[in-house]
Amino acid sequence: MRNRERVWAAAVLAATVILTFYRLGAGTLWDQDETKYAQVAREILDTGDPITLHVNGGPWYVHPPLYMWLVAATGRIAGFSTLTVRLWSAVGSVVAVYATMLLGRALFNARTGILAGAVLAVTFHFLVQSRLAVFDTVLLAFMLLATYRAVLGYQRGRAADYLWFFIFAGLATLTKGPIGLVLPGLVMVVFVTIRRAWSRWREVPWAAGLVLYALIGLSWYAAETLLHGGVFVRTVLGYYGVGRFFGVVENQAGPWYYYVPILALGAFPWTAFWPAAAVWHGRRRRDDGSLFVVLWCAIVIVFYSAAQTKLPNYVLPVYPLAAVGVAAMWDHVLEPKPGLPARWLTASAVLLAVLVVALEAGIAHYLSGLYPQQYHEFSRVLIPPAAALAAGVAVAVVLLMLGRRAWAFVALCAAMALTWLGVITWVMPLVEAQKPMPVAARAIAAAWRPGDRILGYRLDIYSSLIYYSGHRVRWVDTPPELANDACLPGRAFIVITNAERPHVALPNGLTVLSAPDGVDVLVKPESLRCP
Repeated sequence: MRNRERVWAAAVLAATVILTFYRLGAGTLWDQDETKYAQVAREILDTGDPITLHVNGGPWYVHPPLYMWLVAATGRIAGFSTLTVRLWSAVGSVVAVYATMLLGRALFNARTGILAGAVLAVTFHFLVQSRLAVFDTVLLAFMLLATYRAVLGYQRGRAADYLWFFIFAGLATLTKGPIGLVLPGLVMVVFVTIRRAWSRWREVPWAAGLVLYALIGLSWYAAETLLHGGVFVRTVLGYYGVGRFFGVVENQAGPWYYYVPILALGAFPWTAFWPAAAVWHGRRRRDDGSLFVVLWCAIVIVFYSAAQTKLPNYVLPVYPLAAVGVAAMWDHVLEPKPGLPARWLTASAVLLAVLVVALEAGIAHYLSGLYPQQYHEFSRVLIPPAAALAAGVAVAVVLLMLGRRAWAFVALCAAMALTWLGVITWVMPLVEAQKPMPVAARAIAAAWRPGDRILGYRLDIYSSLIYYSGHRVRWVDTPPELANDACLPGRAFIVITNAERPHVALPNGLTVLSAPDGVDVLVKPESLRCP
């Protein structure tokens, strides 16, 4: 990579760091997953057991431990805070952008890699995910690094590249399971099959690679199987492993087209450029780079659409290679070169302008209809980021029409970056005020005395109550259970929503400790005796 390209690559990474870490520690963590994983990490330190994970005092057989190990290490060194808990997800996001740049360079050229990093860095779904204290961006970073090494191995025929593939796939597996090997491995198998390059498999050091993968990615599974036997295997590999694909886990179902609207919104602002990029790469499928991009995006979407359990974050791996595909198309027209009419790009930008108008109008209609009071408060802070986005897109369209394609790309990236920074600066503080559970939990923590208990009644969002109170919670789902547990000796805090409170019979003499929006924290005094 030449010096000029290194400077641009460094600039993209620096901008990614700003977008990711700006006000990263502001506010509180979100329920459910952010506080759940933070609590798992905290209980690693509380129990002194880094192998069997725990939450709320009980074993937690859901995900592998690497991400929680990292958060626990940071928490031990610097304490648990919003910043320290989100740190590794943010680091994973920056590494994912870097890995995308490497893939763009390997599949096409250095400039495509730089453009791809910029595209991914301002992709809406990726921006949101990069600020959440969950392991999806860490998984993505390892998966992309593994894929990059597999591509290099195919191109150069070096055993060392394939060994690095197995190492990164092992780390991805230790982050979120065998999908870290399955997904990039599946794409490579299909790619090699289409190219009829089966002889290339002889270049892979299978024995050494699989040993490395097993030591890194599967050793924890082996240790837990030895410690807990069938219970662990049925839960992790059965229910939360194979069960996610062939069955519905935790009521997270969806139709076959579940990811269509998610990708349409999540890929913003590049959604408008996907159709042109798909046609362009489809025509160039004899080129290895174009074929790989098409295969990756198609296989990831089909794989997760076929799975019975669906969540928005599952399709996060689509965006980096889609970014490479969009970037390769932009690189092609920056010269310009034959093969892609420049008017396709202009048409895509005009489509984006239409999408911006529709998106902003839709958000305004949705919020004003469902949350009229909050919308009145939010509308004044939504105007600056909405105006920045609309102005940036308009400038990009004009520049494209004038033939200034490079500046149009810069304008589009800058518009999305400024919009995102505006949302973080002005909108998120208002959203923070709508989170009742951290307020309720901190009120309990401030009033806590040894021997107290916490009862949580029919709470769909609950992990913040454990994390921010710093104490275990007894979950209660029926009125008789609540009445019985509330009447046990000792002082108890009862956390119940406003919607549920009229439907349960609670003992007389309870006092209100805290009443954040939608939630009541009631105190049953130690001296209170139920009839």
